[in-house]
Amino acid sequence: VLVVHGISGGYDQGIITGTGLLPGNQTIISVSRFGYLQSTFPEHPDPVNQCKAYIEVLDSNNIDKVILLATSAGGTIAFRFVLLYPERVTGLILVGSGYPSQEEQKGPAGPPAFVYNDRIFGFIMNHMHGMMLKLFGLSKEEYSKAGPDEQKNLDELFKTILPVRPRKKGIIHDEKVTNTDMIVNYSTYPLENIEKPFLILHAKNDPMAKYKTMEIATKRLRNAEIVVYEKGGHVLFGHTEENREHVAGFIKQWQE
Repeated sequence: VLVVHGISGGYDQGIITGTGLLPGNQTIISVSRFGYLQSTFPEHPDPVNQCKAYIEVLDSNNIDKVILLATSAGGTIAFRFVLLYPERVTGLILVGSGYPSQEEQKGPAGPPAFVYNDRIFGFIMNHMHGMMLKLFGLSKEEYSKAGPDEQKNLDELFKTILPVRPRKKGIIHDEKVTNTDMIVNYSTYPLENIEKPFLILHAKNDPMAKYKTMEIATKRLRNAEIVVYEKGGHVLFGHTEENREHVAGFIKQWQE
């Protein structure tokens, strides 16, 4: 399973995401995208070249096909990858992902710029937990009512945003290019042409990847299993076990 991490992530975020969602018998391939954690930043770090870099990784490891697991901004890369290299993809799992849209971007396409600082973000995470939760569409009440495993998983995911400095180039690039590519270049994402199966996990109250955009876009897919939660925010908090069951069922069909 090739995990395509979201904004403010890196290979570490991909590993945590994959470990939390995938059955234990799956091999996780997690690569920092352009600009994250000392990953290269080529002259043209667009989604097409990011996909080419992923192909190089797969080829160098003699991996023929993968299931793509994409979160948040990683959705852009996942869609571009399956459109460019359908023969290398078995299926796609999208978790709180972005989708192609004909509507102009409203509001910021990423976290507020002021958090692109280790001290500030560290302070928010350690001393303003409520604000941190709000950024991802969650409340203190939801967090406090959740079990210890759910809380631990979320806190571990938050920790992957630090340190910010070696991720900053990737974050800014995602905000300006990756998160807007499926709007600016909408016509180059013909979802109707994708024959591969999708598993889509999304929350209606996701403040970053809007539910309405997902709902409209997925009507264009030929083969999609869609799981929608009323709450859970951008990280589908509180649905870990349900998500694992859906993911395990989706993957099992390729092992039989």
